[in-house]
Amino acid sequence: MNQKSFLEKYEFIIPLALFILFLALTLPGISWGAPDTWHPDEIVVRSINALSDPEYRFDEGNYDYPTLPQYAMYALGKIVLALGFTDVLVSARILSAILAGLTIVMTYILARRVGGSVYVAGLGGLLLICVSEMEHNGRYAHNDTFLIFFTTLAVLGVVEYFKGQNKFWLYASLIAVGMAASCKYIGGSLLIVPLGVYLIGQRNNLRQQPLAIAETLFIGGALTFLGYAAGTPKALFWMTYYVKRLLPALNWQVSYGKQPGSVRGFLGQYGVMAEGLGLALVLLFSAAFIWTCYQVIKSQRAGELKQGSQMGMRGIVLFAILILDLPMLASYNYQLRYFLTLMPLLAVLAAFFVEALYIKTKQVGKSYSMLVSGGVALIVLYSLARITSLMLLTMNDARIPASEFMKTLPVGTSLEHMYYPPTIPGEHFEREHNYPIYFVKGNETVPVSKQIKFNDGEIGLDDRLTDYLVVDSFTSDKFNDPYTCANMQVECDFFKQLATGRSNHYQLLKEFSYQLPPYLPQIKFLFVNPTIRIYERIK
Repeated sequence: MNQKSFLEKYEFIIPLALFILFLALTLPGISWGAPDTWHPDEIVVRSINALSDPEYRFDEGNYDYPTLPQYAMYALGKIVLALGFTDVLVSARILSAILAGLTIVMTYILARRVGGSVYVAGLGGLLLICVSEMEHNGRYAHNDTFLIFFTTLAVLGVVEYFKGQNKFWLYASLIAVGMAASCKYIGGSLLIVPLGVYLIGQRNNLRQQPLAIAETLFIGGALTFLGYAAGTPKALFWMTYYVKRLLPALNWQVSYGKQPGSVRGFLGQYGVMAEGLGLALVLLFSAAFIWTCYQVIKSQRAGELKQGSQMGMRGIVLFAILILDLPMLASYNYQLRYFLTLMPLLAVLAAFFVEALYIKTKQVGKSYSMLVSGGVALIVLYSLARITSLMLLTMNDARIPASEFMKTLPVGTSLEHMYYPPTIPGEHFEREHNYPIYFVKGNETVPVSKQIKFNDGEIGLDDRLTDYLVVDSFTSDKFNDPYTCANMQVECDFFKQLATGRSNHYQLLKEFSYQLPPYLPQIKFLFVNPTIRIYERIK
């Protein structure tokens, strides 16, 4: 009789250690920018506004996002304020970090349910931690960590249903799908997976038990909608009005950011993932995906994809990846964080792939299996170095010292800034507002305002007699795109003149930037650490 190893006897240590490791890599710098809501915390801003103003309705007037995360942050804010604390923003970010950490725990559980050992499941959780976008988004009070939590939970429910044919797990999965869609619309695509698994399993009973199957589908559909309405109640109580405004929002999200030369995700998503996750990790995930496809097809041809079979459960994970990727495949708008829902599933498949590769190479020779172990160790170390870079960029964001410098500017002067400024001290300036720039996309027209003229460049700034202009590189770098520059030639010329010191009315007063140590990966993360340049009007 084989004795269990220490980790097999005390298995809870592994998911707990993974959870703690993730928080240790994510929580440093969690107060980044607070109490200012540096982008992308725009969702929690609405919840904070509702907490301070009873008349404010954060679930009305904006259909870009469903509202489950906002209600969750609003409820959390109520608790935080009731306990005598005031920092709702940081509390909401910690909630996001915890949800991402729990997703890693669920990834471990999913790998175990699919048939992996504690070591394979532990590797799956570790590989998910290596996805730097997990730590990146775990720092934000946004909807992505909510989405990934519920999509992973839904897939876990489908796997449990496939193993035991207990409808409780099927219904639980469908509720989780509804809640995922209530976090972000793309979560609704996952509905195909539990329904598909159920119908494939019942294909031989369609003629004998059509009413029973129809009843299950009706109950499942109702539970999915209730899961969605639990986080977005206006879909239930304001249905007609809501649906009329939802459809244009969905269409807008598909084509958002489309420019001449833009390609759909079917062609463009791979480069986005390689740049954002690191080539080594993407190659590992890609190899695992292809290997799993081959294994599932081979098992299907051999008639081995039976109820509860391990390869059948891996097939469900593979199916879920394909379905979750559909919205990105068809869209022109596929930012790296949109692929987060795929990462727990790819991490599970990658862990099984590494195990199979290790066993195969060990049969050839021990030195070959050591190469596999060494290669995975290098991928993990490099990925952790990327996460360390992220941690340092967050903790040393150039806007932190720039915010302190803003306090030294003369009181009563005027200031304009771009989209991603440092913290501006309240009531310090006589006039302070966004620089009136509007980035035109497609056939859009520039908004017309009686108070201010958009995209007027240096002429408008000089006419307003603005004393200081704060420019962030996230905004100015948009003009490195030839299409944007040609579409907004006046602003493009002005920003290039500022950068080269050729402006007639403004000169550089101070620049703030942070560079990573040379021994760490020199990478950039969206929304973190822009270069800040403060320009002063030439007297």
